[in-house]
Amino acid sequence: MSVQFRLFRIPVRIHLWFWLMALWLWTLNSDQGWPGLLIWVAVVFQGILMHELGHALVGRAFGRQPRIELIALGGLTWWEQREPMSPWRSLLVSAAGPVVGIFIGTLALVLMYALRIPDPSLGRYAFRSLIYVNLGWGVLNLLPVLPLDGGNIVSSLMELAAPSRGRLLACYVSFGVIGLLLAFTVTFQQYPATILLFLLGFSTYQAFRIERHRLARPGPRAAAASPDLVQQAFDALERGDGQALIRAASELVSHADSTEKLDEAFHLLAWGRLINGEPLEAHHALRSLSGERAADPALEGAVLVELGRPADAMPFLEEARKRGGEFANAYYQRALRDKGT
Repeated sequence: MSVQFRLFRIPVRIHLWFWLMALWLWTLNSDQGWPGLLIWVAVVFQGILMHELGHALVGRAFGRQPRIELIALGGLTWWEQREPMSPWRSLLVSAAGPVVGIFIGTLALVLMYALRIPDPSLGRYAFRSLIYVNLGWGVLNLLPVLPLDGGNIVSSLMELAAPSRGRLLACYVSFGVIGLLLAFTVTFQQYPATILLFLLGFSTYQAFRIERHRLARPGPRAAAASPDLVQQAFDALERGDGQALIRAASELVSHADSTEKLDEAFHLLAWGRLINGEPLEAHHALRSLSGERAADPALEGAVLVELGRPADAMPFLEEARKRGGEFANAYYQRALRDKGT
């Protein structure tokens, strides 16, 4: 279940879990009634949407086609293109989100005192929420921890010095910062923050595992994947040759010298596994994506249908059908039948 619309011609999708996350956060730090809840949800919505819009607009200025999703733990901006951005452009895109939030939060702070909003009042609560969500979360997002924007900024800086190992080095920085912050939160019994750090630690571990997988075989890594190999993979996908696609995608995984290329290789590998009748392996390949891009909704939905999860597949297939294509429509009809049985 999701809400979809366009903002500045950018597709935006809001998942149900986003609203539930906002509600859960409100129960942790508010004694306001229903009006306060409505204010809080609206502020969280604008804060995360403006944050992701900052990423999206800067990325579009660099020629990208962005898509925005608001999910359980915040937001995600990803791109239709497969080609990676340069480290400097990646750094600017990563920094744009927190900069927007810090600007809005600082403006709210100035206005709250300039307008002399009385305390206590719903108006004061609204301004404090704007400051907390935009300024507070904007600064928090600059922590050098993956997958936060600060961690991605560190990764871009590391890639300037060590192009093939930049993200792995950023993972080590992330682990170190998380360890220090965990000790702090446990000492001062800040357990909600401790839970958040564990989630960030798991995301960092996933990124670390992907990088270790990419760097595991030094021989093939010496040379980048040739355009012929990439073309072979897409040719195999077009003709539906699962075995050839798996072989080409596996080679691309071992040759990948950036997170973007590795994500694309795992994406192609998932297509190959699906075509080859191996949906569980396809699901594992999709779960190996770094999180910097989302999977093709038609692929994600088809894999879930093959795994016997038609209800989970429906939102992905509904989105894919809007883009057209017989593949998505066929799996959508199958999901409807399987869901009804």
